[in-house]
Amino acid sequence: MKSCIKTIKYLAMLSVVFLLLTYGISLNDENRWIVLDTPWLSNSFAFAIAGGSFASILVVLACELQKYHFLKRQTEDYFFCQLFSLYTQVTIIHYNTKRQLNDLSSPVPNNLIDEISNRGKICLTSLTSIEYVTFCKDNDIDKQLNQYRGKAGTQIRIFLQDTLFLKMAINEDKIALLKQGRDELITSQNPKTHQTLKKIFDDSSAVLSFIEKSLDIIDKECKKRYCWDELKRNVIRCEENFASANLDDVLKSPTIQFN
Repeated sequence: MKSCIKTIKYLAMLSVVFLLLTYGISLNDENRWIVLDTPWLSNSFAFAIAGGSFASILVVLACELQKYHFLKRQTEDYFFCQLFSLYTQVTIIHYNTKRQLNDLSSPVPNNLIDEISNRGKICLTSLTSIEYVTFCKDNDIDKQLNQYRGKAGTQIRIFLQDTLFLKMAINEDKIALLKQGRDELITSQNPKTHQTLKKIFDDSSAVLSFIEKSLDIIDKECKKRYCWDELKRNVIRCEENFASANLDDVLKSPTIQFN
Protein backbone atom coordinates (compact mmCIF):
# COMPACT_ATOMS: atom_id res chain seq x y z
CA MET A 1 0.00 0.00 0.00
CA LYS A 2 2.88 2.37 0.75
CA SER A 3 4.27 2.13 -2.80
CA CYS A 4 0.77 2.57 -4.21
CA ILE A 5 0.30 5.81 -2.24
CA LYS A 6 3.68 7.10 -3.43
CA THR A 7 2.69 6.39 -7.04
CA ILE A 8 -0.66 8.17 -6.60
CA LYS A 9 1.02 11.24 -5.13
CA TYR A 10 3.58 11.32 -7.94
CA LEU A 11 0.90 10.97 -10.64
CA ALA A 12 -1.26 13.61 -8.99
CA MET A 13 1.67 16.05 -8.99
CA LEU A 14 2.49 15.17 -12.60
CA SER A 15 -1.12 15.65 -13.67
CA VAL A 16 -1.14 19.16 -12.15
CA VAL A 17 2.07 19.99 -14.05
CA PHE A 18 0.63 18.86 -17.38
CA LEU A 19 -2.70 20.56 -16.64
CA LEU A 20 -0.91 23.87 -16.11
CA LEU A 21 1.24 23.24 -19.19
CA THR A 22 -1.83 22.48 -21.31
CA TYR A 23 -3.60 25.56 -19.99
CA GLY A 24 -0.53 27.72 -20.65
CA ILE A 25 -0.23 26.45 -24.23
CA SER A 26 -3.94 27.13 -24.85
CA LEU A 27 -3.53 30.71 -23.56
CA ASN A 28 -0.45 31.15 -25.71
CA ASP A 29 -2.46 29.99 -28.73
CA GLU A 30 -5.03 32.72 -28.04
CA ASN A 31 -2.63 35.54 -27.15
CA ARG A 32 0.29 34.56 -29.43
CA TRP A 33 2.96 35.33 -26.80
CA ILE A 34 5.27 32.74 -28.27
CA VAL A 35 4.73 31.78 -31.90
CA LEU A 36 5.68 28.19 -32.67
CA ASP A 37 5.04 28.20 -36.40
CA THR A 38 8.05 26.19 -37.58
CA PRO A 39 8.21 23.22 -39.96
CA TRP A 40 8.85 20.95 -36.97
CA LEU A 41 6.74 22.41 -34.17
CA SER A 42 3.51 24.37 -33.78
CA ASN A 43 1.22 25.51 -30.98
CA SER A 44 -1.37 22.92 -32.01
CA PHE A 45 1.14 20.08 -31.84
CA ALA A 46 2.44 21.23 -28.43
CA PHE A 47 -1.15 21.48 -27.14
CA ALA A 48 -1.92 17.97 -28.43
CA ILE A 49 1.17 16.52 -26.74
CA ALA A 50 0.52 18.28 -23.39
CA GLY A 51 -3.23 17.56 -23.42
CA GLY A 52 -2.70 13.94 -24.41
CA SER A 53 -0.13 13.45 -21.67
CA PHE A 54 -2.49 15.01 -19.12
CA ALA A 55 -5.36 12.72 -20.20
CA SER A 56 -3.11 9.63 -20.11
CA ILE A 57 -1.88 10.47 -16.62
CA LEU A 58 -5.46 10.87 -15.42
CA VAL A 59 -6.29 7.37 -16.70
CA VAL A 60 -3.26 5.86 -14.95
CA LEU A 61 -4.11 7.83 -11.80
CA ALA A 62 -7.66 6.47 -11.84
CA CYS A 63 -6.28 2.92 -12.15
CA GLU A 64 -3.90 3.48 -9.23
CA LEU A 65 -6.70 4.88 -7.08
CA GLN A 66 -8.80 1.81 -7.85
CA LYS A 67 -5.82 -0.41 -6.98
CA TYR A 68 -5.35 1.51 -3.71
CA HIS A 69 -8.99 1.01 -2.69
CA PHE A 70 -8.75 -2.69 -3.58
CA LEU A 71 -5.57 -3.15 -1.50
CA LYS A 72 -7.08 -1.18 1.39
CA ARG A 73 -10.18 -3.37 1.40
CA GLN A 74 -8.10 -6.54 1.03
CA THR A 75 -5.80 -5.56 3.93
CA GLU A 76 -8.75 -4.69 6.18
CA ASP A 77 -10.35 -8.05 5.39
CA TYR A 78 -7.12 -9.89 6.16
CA PHE A 79 -6.60 -7.97 9.41
CA PHE A 80 -10.11 -8.72 10.60
CA CYS A 81 -9.86 -12.37 9.55
CA GLN A 82 -6.58 -12.96 11.41
CA LEU A 83 -7.75 -11.08 14.48
CA PHE A 84 -11.03 -13.00 14.53
CA SER A 85 -9.06 -16.26 14.21
CA LEU A 86 -6.95 -15.20 17.21
CA TYR A 87 -10.13 -14.34 19.11
CA THR A 88 -11.54 -17.79 18.30
CA GLN A 89 -8.42 -19.59 19.56
CA VAL A 90 -8.38 -17.63 22.83
CA THR A 91 -12.11 -18.30 23.25
CA ILE A 92 -11.47 -22.04 22.92
CA ILE A 93 -8.70 -21.80 25.53
CA HIS A 94 -11.05 -19.85 27.83
CA TYR A 95 -13.88 -22.38 27.62
CA ASN A 96 -11.58 -25.43 27.74
CA THR A 97 -10.13 -24.25 31.04
CA LYS A 98 -13.58 -23.27 32.32
CA ARG A 99 -15.00 -26.74 31.60
CA GLN A 100 -11.98 -28.37 33.17
CA LEU A 101 -12.28 -26.24 36.33
CA ASN A 102 -15.96 -27.12 36.64
CA ASP A 103 -15.34 -30.84 36.11
CA LEU A 104 -13.64 -32.04 39.29
CA SER A 105 -13.45 -35.72 38.34
CA SER A 106 -12.17 -35.84 34.74
CA PRO A 107 -8.38 -36.02 34.24
CA VAL A 108 -6.72 -32.94 32.73
CA PRO A 109 -5.03 -33.81 29.41
CA ASN A 110 -1.40 -32.74 29.01
CA ASN A 111 -2.17 -31.25 25.61
CA LEU A 112 -5.42 -29.54 26.61
CA ILE A 113 -4.49 -26.23 24.97
CA ASP A 114 -1.09 -26.79 23.34
CA GLU A 115 -2.27 -26.93 19.72
CA ILE A 116 -4.75 -24.10 20.24
CA SER A 117 -2.01 -21.86 21.65
CA ASN A 118 0.22 -22.63 18.67
CA ARG A 119 -2.54 -21.64 16.25
CA GLY A 120 -3.03 -18.43 18.21
CA LYS A 121 0.68 -17.59 17.93
CA ILE A 122 0.51 -18.11 14.16
CA CYS A 123 -2.42 -15.66 13.93
CA LEU A 124 -0.52 -13.13 16.04
CA THR A 125 2.56 -13.42 13.83
CA SER A 126 0.39 -12.83 10.76
CA LEU A 127 -1.01 -9.66 12.36
CA THR A 128 2.44 -8.17 12.94
CA SER A 129 3.37 -8.67 9.27
CA ILE A 130 0.43 -6.64 7.90
CA GLU A 131 1.24 -3.38 6.11
CA TYR A 132 -1.66 -0.93 6.39
CA VAL A 133 -0.85 2.58 5.18
CA THR A 134 -3.55 5.06 4.14
CA PHE A 135 -3.77 8.73 3.24
CA CYS A 136 -5.33 9.38 6.65
CA LYS A 137 -2.66 9.08 9.36
CA ASP A 138 -5.17 9.06 12.25
CA ASN A 139 -6.93 5.93 11.00
CA ASP A 140 -8.53 3.86 13.80
CA ILE A 141 -7.72 0.59 12.05
CA ASP A 142 -4.03 1.49 11.84
CA LYS A 143 -4.08 2.40 15.54
CA GLN A 144 -5.50 -1.01 16.38
CA LEU A 145 -2.93 -2.78 14.22
CA ASN A 146 -0.09 -0.88 15.90
CA GLN A 147 -1.26 -2.17 19.29
CA TYR A 148 -0.71 -5.76 18.17
CA ARG A 149 2.71 -4.81 16.83
CA GLY A 150 3.56 -3.25 20.21
CA LYS A 151 2.95 -3.87 23.90
CA ALA A 152 -0.48 -5.48 23.56
CA GLY A 153 0.83 -8.00 21.03
CA THR A 154 3.74 -8.85 23.32
CA GLN A 155 1.39 -9.44 26.27
CA ILE A 156 -0.86 -11.71 24.19
CA ARG A 157 2.17 -13.68 22.94
CA ILE A 158 3.40 -14.13 26.53
CA PHE A 159 -0.08 -15.37 27.53
CA LEU A 160 -0.07 -17.92 24.69
CA GLN A 161 3.43 -19.09 25.60
CA ASP A 162 2.62 -19.34 29.31
CA THR A 163 -0.22 -21.78 28.63
CA LEU A 164 2.52 -24.40 28.22
CA PHE A 165 3.03 -24.24 32.00
CA LEU A 166 -0.15 -26.29 32.39
CA LYS A 167 1.81 -29.37 31.35
CA MET A 168 4.47 -28.53 33.95
CA ALA A 169 1.81 -28.08 36.65
CA ILE A 170 0.30 -31.48 35.83
CA ASN A 171 3.72 -33.13 36.07
CA GLU A 172 4.49 -31.45 39.40
CA ASP A 173 1.19 -32.68 40.84
CA LYS A 174 1.97 -36.20 39.56
CA ILE A 175 5.38 -36.12 41.24
CA ALA A 176 3.82 -34.91 44.50
CA LEU A 177 1.32 -37.80 44.44
CA LEU A 178 3.98 -40.38 43.61
CA LYS A 179 6.02 -39.22 46.59
CA GLN A 180 2.98 -40.02 48.71
CA GLY A 181 2.75 -43.46 47.09
CA ARG A 182 -0.40 -42.53 45.15
CA ASP A 183 -0.65 -43.22 41.43
CA GLU A 184 -3.72 -41.18 40.50
CA LEU A 185 -4.91 -39.24 37.49
CA ILE A 186 -4.53 -35.48 37.74
CA THR A 187 -7.75 -33.44 37.84
CA SER A 188 -8.54 -29.79 38.40
CA GLN A 189 -8.66 -30.51 42.14
CA ASN A 190 -4.90 -30.96 42.32
CA PRO A 191 -3.33 -27.72 43.63
CA LYS A 192 -0.78 -26.75 40.97
CA THR A 193 -3.05 -27.78 38.11
CA HIS A 194 -5.99 -25.90 39.61
CA GLN A 195 -3.94 -22.72 40.10
CA THR A 196 -2.58 -22.86 36.55
CA LEU A 197 -6.01 -23.47 35.02
CA LYS A 198 -7.42 -20.57 37.05
CA LYS A 199 -4.55 -18.29 35.91
CA ILE A 200 -5.09 -19.21 32.25
CA PHE A 201 -8.85 -18.69 32.63
CA ASP A 202 -8.44 -15.22 34.18
CA ASP A 203 -5.79 -14.13 31.67
CA SER A 204 -7.87 -15.36 28.73
CA SER A 205 -10.80 -13.25 29.98
CA ALA A 206 -8.62 -10.11 29.83
CA VAL A 207 -7.23 -11.00 26.38
CA LEU A 208 -10.72 -11.69 25.00
CA SER A 209 -12.01 -8.37 26.31
CA PHE A 210 -9.15 -6.52 24.59
CA ILE A 211 -9.56 -8.33 21.24
CA GLU A 212 -13.34 -7.82 21.33
CA LYS A 213 -12.86 -4.05 21.55
CA SER A 214 -10.46 -4.11 18.59
CA LEU A 215 -12.85 -6.16 16.45
CA ASP A 216 -15.71 -3.85 17.36
CA ILE A 217 -13.68 -0.77 16.32
CA ILE A 218 -12.63 -2.35 13.02
CA ASP A 219 -16.19 -3.41 12.22
CA LYS A 220 -17.54 0.08 12.97
CA GLU A 221 -14.76 1.71 10.91
CA CYS A 222 -15.68 -0.59 8.00
CA LYS A 223 -19.40 0.25 8.32
CA LYS A 224 -20.38 -3.10 9.90
CA ARG A 225 -19.46 -5.12 6.82
CA TYR A 226 -18.10 -7.98 8.94
CA CYS A 227 -21.22 -8.44 11.12
CA TRP A 228 -18.96 -8.79 14.16
CA ASP A 229 -21.78 -8.94 16.73
CA GLU A 230 -23.29 -11.97 15.01
CA LEU A 231 -19.91 -13.69 14.66
CA LYS A 232 -19.24 -13.17 18.36
CA ARG A 233 -22.59 -14.65 19.34
CA ASN A 234 -21.99 -17.69 17.13
CA VAL A 235 -18.53 -18.40 18.59
CA ILE A 236 -19.75 -18.10 22.19
CA ARG A 237 -22.87 -20.16 21.48
CA CYS A 238 -20.73 -22.89 19.93
CA GLU A 239 -18.46 -23.09 22.98
CA GLU A 240 -21.27 -22.90 25.52
CA ASN A 241 -23.14 -25.72 23.76
CA PHE A 242 -19.97 -27.79 23.37
CA ALA A 243 -20.32 -31.49 24.10
CA SER A 244 -17.34 -33.82 24.31
CA ALA A 245 -17.35 -36.66 21.81
CA ASN A 246 -18.44 -39.99 23.31
CA LEU A 247 -16.82 -43.18 21.98
CA ASP A 248 -20.04 -45.21 22.16
CA ASP A 249 -21.96 -42.54 20.25
CA VAL A 250 -19.26 -42.41 17.58
CA LEU A 251 -19.29 -46.20 17.14
CA LYS A 252 -23.08 -46.25 16.92
CA SER A 253 -23.23 -43.46 14.33
CA PRO A 254 -24.00 -44.55 10.72
CA THR A 255 -21.19 -44.98 8.22
CA ILE A 256 -20.46 -41.91 6.12
CA GLN A 257 -21.92 -42.19 2.65
CA PHE A 258 -21.69 -39.95 -0.38
CA ASN A 259 -24.45 -39.81 -2.95
